Amino acid sequence: MQTVDQKPRSSPELLSIRGSRPLFDEELRTRIAAGARCVRFEFCFSLLFFTVRQQSSVHLTHSWQQRYLRGLGYSLLALLLGPWGFPWGPLWTAWAVWVNATGGADCTDEVCAWLDARSASQHEEAPAATD
Repeated sequence: MQTVDQKPRSSPELLSIRGSRPLFDEELRTRIAAGARCVRFEFCFSLLFFTVRQQSSVHLTHSWQQRYLRGLGYSLLALLLGPWGFPWGPLWTAWAVWVNATGGADCTDEVCAWLDARSASQHEEAPAATD
């Protein structure tokens, strides 16, 4: 029996990943198998003795050109807001620019592992068919 506040267990949920329309799990797996990569970009901001280093949300990219162009924006953000803290601001700014210039931090394996765990948990929650 299902109450009003419950979602049907058999309905798949769409995943929202930057650089793409919302995708079903299998669509994302297909794109990854075709060569797409999931990446995160680095940026930081600082003020005097306070520096914060962050990663962007996951971006789905299909080529190194896309990774490079998306990384440019995050590098610019790091260069504008990052080097103003002592001592870590200049170091983390340089690190962020380096990571972004080399295509971002590849997190495709982590996304695939998360998809596998999600798929396994959905199969465990599915009610068993009885005759």
